[in-house]
Amino acid sequence: MHSVPRAEPIRVLRLTPHFHRDGSLPVAFDPVGGLQVQTWTIATALDGPGIEQTVGTSYIPGSPRRFRIGRNIDVRAVGPHLPRVLAGSLLSFGWFLGVMGLLARTRGSYDLVHIHFNHSVWCRVLAFVLGIAGPPVVVSLNTALWGGLQRLLRLDGSPFDVTLWIERAALRRADRVVGLTAQATGDAARILGLGRDKLRTVSDAVHADEFLVRTGAEHRQIFRQRYGVPDSGRTVAYVGRISPEKGWRDLPFLARELAGGNGFLLVCGDGPDRPRLEAALRRQCPEGNWAVTGFLPRQEIRTAMQIADALVLPSRREAFGSVLLEAMASGLPAVAYAVGGIPEVAGDPPAICLVSAGDRHALVRQVLAILDDPVISQRAIIRGHQRVKAFSVARSAAATAALYREVLQADGHRVAADTFATT
Repeated sequence: MHSVPRAEPIRVLRLTPHFHRDGSLPVAFDPVGGLQVQTWTIATALDGPGIEQTVGTSYIPGSPRRFRIGRNIDVRAVGPHLPRVLAGSLLSFGWFLGVMGLLARTRGSYDLVHIHFNHSVWCRVLAFVLGIAGPPVVVSLNTALWGGLQRLLRLDGSPFDVTLWIERAALRRADRVVGLTAQATGDAARILGLGRDKLRTVSDAVHADEFLVRTGAEHRQIFRQRYGVPDSGRTVAYVGRISPEKGWRDLPFLARELAGGNGFLLVCGDGPDRPRLEAALRRQCPEGNWAVTGFLPRQEIRTAMQIADALVLPSRREAFGSVLLEAMASGLPAVAYAVGGIPEVAGDPPAICLVSAGDRHALVRQVLAILDDPVISQRAIIRGHQRVKAFSVARSAAATAALYREVLQADGHRVAADTFATT
C-alpha cells in the first residue's frame, strides 16, 4: 500500500446489467424494474466535479452505444446485438462479454469499480475476476443469485446449495459489500460468512419531491381515456415487472373482487408473463374492469399513481421494493406481502399495510379495507410521508460517497473530504 497524491477527479467504473434510459424500450430487454432506476439515481446524485463515472451497461437495440448524462457520466452500452427471442436468456451473458472487452481496453483507467448484482451468475464472475486483479471493488446486492432458483430446487440453506458457494466466492473478493437493508446485510454475514468489517447498508432512495408535483388535469384525463380507467370508482395500481417473483398470479383474483365493487385494476408494467396475466384476467372478469399498460416512462408512472387510490405489491421475493417509496412519496397507501426487505422499508409503525406472504385472501381484504375506510387510508398516507424521508437520495448518495472514500483511502489514495460533492 502506498500513498498517491491526486489532484484529478476520482474515476469510478459502475457496472450494472440494467441502467435507466429515456424512451420506450423492447420488452424482451427488461425495461421495468428497480435496478435500472436505482443505479441511474445514485449515479446522477454523485455526478460532480470531483468524480468521473463510466457506466458499463447492457446494449439495447434502438438505444445508443455511448452517450453522456450530467456533468461527468459516460454511459457505454456493451454486448452483442441480441434478437428479442434471445434477450431474456442471454442479455446478462452478453453484457458480461461486453464488460470484459471494456475492461481489456481501459485497463488501469479506474480507481474503483462498483458492481450492482442482478440475478445472474455473470455479475459474480466479474466480482471474482476483478477481486483477483483489479482496482478496489464495491458490490451492491440488489438481487439474490439466480432469483430464487435455490428455493425452487429446495436447496436453500443446504450444503448442496451451489448458489451460496458462488455468492460467497465472489463476495469474499470484494473490498466492500452493500446490502439494501439491515436484514440483507445481516444475512450476508450470517449465511455467507462475510466479516462485518466489509459489510455496509445503503438503502434505495427516491426524489420524493418529484412525486408531489401533480401532472395537469388534462394529462390525467388523457391517461384515463387511453387505458380505460373510469373517472368514478376505485382504482388499484400494480407497478412493476410481470414475472413470477412479482406474484402476478394474485392480480386476477384481486381484479375479480374489485369488479364486484365498482373497482378497477391498473397494471403498469411489462415482462415475460404479460400474455399469461392478460389471459388470466380475461377468465376472471370482463375487460373494462382492468388494464395492462405495458412499459411506461417514469413520468407516466407518476400519473398512474396520482389517479390510483391504492397500490398493491404481491411479490414473493423482494430485496427492497423501491416502488413502495414512490407510493409513499405520492401519498398513495400501499399493501404488500411481508417478504424480504419490505417490512424494514415499511418501518415501525408500518407505513405499508403488510400481510402474511402468499395469503391472497388477506391481501384482498386489506386492499378493500383501504378503499372502504378513509381512516385506514389516511393513516397510511401520513405514515408514508414521514417514512419516505428516511430514504432521501441525498442521504444514500452521501453514504455511497463515504463508502468510496473509505475504500480508496484504504487502498492508499489521498481523497479530499469534498471529492464526492453530491447533487
